[in-house]
Amino acid sequence: MAYIRTPPYLYVHQVPAALAQANPVSGTKYTVLDTTPNARIIDIFVEVIWTVQPTPLEVHITIDGQALIITKTNPVSGTDYFAMVTSGELVTVQPLLTDAELSSAHYRPFLLEGRSVKVEVETTGGTVQNLNARVVYAAVR
Repeated sequence: MAYIRTPPYLYVHQVPAALAQANPVSGTKYTVLDTTPNARIIDIFVEVIWTVQPTPLEVHITIDGQALIITKTNPVSGTDYFAMVTSGELVTVQPLLTDAELSSAHYRPFLLEGRSVKVEVETTGGTVQNLNARVVYAAVR
């Protein structure tokens, strides 16, 4: 009997992708992780520092052509937010949570993976001094 062998795929941790955008323009998506083939997202962090509150703060993820939005309405200035993906929410309204809001029951070895992955962040309205984000990921090499 013949069978097809597939190569052993090994996800290798990469240097985290980071963004430190001063004075971001409202409604503009800033790329944190540019389109990466065969990537596994392990963690996403985002922080916004403002003098006039923006809303919302969003993480846009494109996986194999499918859009996912992770959002926080009325983000607190200087607070660390982490992406959460849950089946209890719509694909377009996944939550950004503080470290204190994360439940150990929701921790997973990775958030998402795909043949093509891109991560962008965006803030709307307000007066924002800094938009910071980091994506911890692994990729097949």
